[in-house]
Amino acid sequence: MNVTVLAPYFTPAVLAGGPARTLDALTAAAGADHRVHVVTRDHDLGSTEPFTATRRVTDQPRRAVEYVRADGIGGAVRVARALRRSGPTDLLYLNSLLDPTFSILPLLLTRVRLLRPTRVLLAPRGECSPAALSHRGRRKRLFLSAAKLLRLHDGVQWHASSPDEAGHIRELMGAGLEVVVRENEVDLPRRSIRALLPDDDRLHLVFLARLVEHKGLHRVLEALVGIDRPVLLDVAGPAQDPAYEQRCRRLTEALPEQVRVRFLGPLDGAESLAAIRRGHAFITASASENFGRTIAEALAMGRPVLAPDTTPWTSRLADGGGSVVTGGGVTEWTRVLREWAGLSPAGLAERAGRAADVYDRWRSSTAPHVFDLLDD
Repeated sequence: MNVTVLAPYFTPAVLAGGPARTLDALTAAAGADHRVHVVTRDHDLGSTEPFTATRRVTDQPRRAVEYVRADGIGGAVRVARALRRSGPTDLLYLNSLLDPTFSILPLLLTRVRLLRPTRVLLAPRGECSPAALSHRGRRKRLFLSAAKLLRLHDGVQWHASSPDEAGHIRELMGAGLEVVVRENEVDLPRRSIRALLPDDDRLHLVFLARLVEHKGLHRVLEALVGIDRPVLLDVAGPAQDPAYEQRCRRLTEALPEQVRVRFLGPLDGAESLAAIRRGHAFITASASENFGRTIAEALAMGRPVLAPDTTPWTSRLADGGGSVVTGGGVTEWTRVLREWAGLSPAGLAERAGRAADVYDRWRSSTAPHVFDLLDD
């Protein structure tokens, strides 16, 4: 099957977060029956510097990646030309609901028959969740109304990475849609690394995400005000919203002296895993996650995860992978953080072992690649 993948960002993008690495893993894992052509931006999120002078890279026998300068009207033309160069396409795989160049444009070209893929699969990557839609909600609702008038998504199949995301898609776009539910691919080991815990008397937590309100760092910082034991929190990720970053930095000024926060900035994939290994546990307070790649990364390193009940990992965390913070309020976060800050080294080691076991059970399950689920 000839597959053309449209991706707003793709490796080596770092600032764009987990979706770029997820797509790298997904396209790399496609079977020998699939030839994959990825079309993506030639720079990272928030940057204008191109990755490389090479526009097209064949990095695997059946995968080629084409990096396109996609800014403005000229960029849209270049993306359209790249799509035409893909030749006959059995599957057009889109990875955004709202991106003008990498989702709306190809759908319009398909609608007017300038592109003629056999089928279109659209992965909204969490954009259909109520939490995501609340940000700039008026603009998004206007687009969706126009898309329905134009019948832009007629005949489109949908890819959800969890049953919850499938529900969000159907609630927003229509109950009768064809939605394929398949967890995201990951380029992580088949067995947990079970890295040694740091020799540190303080509870060492790691937060790894884009610094935007949706990811919830402020909730963690507000909860840490009520902690009376030593805690070190490492915050890693790009400051996608500078005003929000400053808000979080101001919140650290109210923390008690026994609680320390370090802002590490953006990290690439290997650096992220190393940062996770340096901690006792991973923490996220995201308002919603369609998959939660960083949670998988933490469990792969043998690190338990503290997370709200807004991710697809709730049952696995409750089964030994960490702690689920029900409701996500500051009071509940403070209660869970006090519990973890009071654990002995032996208690932390026991929880790390349980988290590694949860990861091994998760990775032992297998499912067909999402492209294979579409085969007739």
